[in-house]
Amino acid sequence: MMLPSVFKTCIPREEILAGDISPDLFAAKLRLVVAGLAPQVYQDPTTFFTNTFATDGLKTLILEVFGRLVGAAVGSPIIRLETSFGGGKTHDEIALWHIAKNGRDIPGLDRFADLNLIPDRPIQAAAIACQDLDPVNGVYHEDTGITTYTLWGEIAYQIGSMEAYSLLKGSDEKRVSPGTVVLERIIRGQPTVIILDEIARYLRAAKATLVGNSNLAEQVVAFLFSLMDLAAACNNLVFVYTLASSSDSFGEETTEIREAISASARQERILKPSTDIEIYNIVKQRLFSSIDASAAKNAAREYLQTYKASRINLPDGCKDARYAQSIEASYPFHPELFNLLTKKIASIPNFQRTRGALRLFARVIRYLWNSSHLTADSSPSTTNSQQSTVNSQLIGYPSFIPITFL
Repeated sequence: MMLPSVFKTCIPREEILAGDISPDLFAAKLRLVVAGLAPQVYQDPTTFFTNTFATDGLKTLILEVFGRLVGAAVGSPIIRLETSFGGGKTHDEIALWHIAKNGRDIPGLDRFADLNLIPDRPIQAAAIACQDLDPVNGVYHEDTGITTYTLWGEIAYQIGSMEAYSLLKGSDEKRVSPGTVVLERIIRGQPTVIILDEIARYLRAAKATLVGNSNLAEQVVAFLFSLMDLAAACNNLVFVYTLASSSDSFGEETTEIREAISASARQERILKPSTDIEIYNIVKQRLFSSIDASAAKNAAREYLQTYKASRINLPDGCKDARYAQSIEASYPFHPELFNLLTKKIASIPNFQRTRGALRLFARVIRYLWNSSHLTADSSPSTTNSQQSTVNSQLIGYPSFIPITFL
């Protein structure tokens, strides 16, 4: 059976073909979204959710957070997003921010949740990329002239601007953790979500700042306990935070936080934003506006038959039906390419696996579609020399992007 070319079965997004593949396009930054300065693909909620694949992890996260806050579902007051760098947690945090700031008024949001579980109006929210905090110089806010120096100072400012910040200004300037009573006054009994990204990284920087006979890192841990106590004691606050793997660069601090929290038996739920299989769909949703599902199914069937009939020593498992499912799920990319990027190369410290895959695939797609005349009209008259040249350029066979083996 002659398989159709990917140039006929897949339509890349316009920005990919236009070459708009700068690092910022695939580098989701929570701070920029909160400040309103992110690229449109992240800043505009409609565009953001259109380009986002509805993973089971994200759907569960939205249900847990907003179902609890609207009183329509029993959700956990404390949620930890735990994954390796580049595993999708920042993307999920941005999703929470957009929903908190826009309520159910986002086109296409019903792909991710029952709209009855989403607030019908914006709610209070604070979302902080902890690596952007500066314990010494602080974070200056031009609109009011206020400088925040701590995690709690920034949270208060984001929730209630100058009025809320004034309630703990002394604790912020002295770098001393406030108690739950002050936090209650800041939240005022209103539905609130607090999102903290990269706590372990911030903890390392905070160790260098002395506070009396302790340091800021100890004060941060004390504050996290107060925040968790308050979230567990009420139904109008959900605390979401991220921890990377203990094998990542800030593994020591990650382990410290894990042990401290587990020792206190907090009401915490651990979620992973995406599975390895879902990464296929995350990448495809971001890069293509449409993919022919029947073409994916046919390619999987034909390649499985080819593998079974081959006398070449092929990798283990590629002749099994489950491998055909992987081919169908990853189409138009070959699953071995995903394995290379998400498992083998991902072992490199700090490698942003999903982001790295997106950037690489975006370049490959643009190159292939701009060079489609090399493969779109492939015919039996193509010489072995010509085919060899094409393969050497990683264009591969026209039914996959790109293939490195038969």
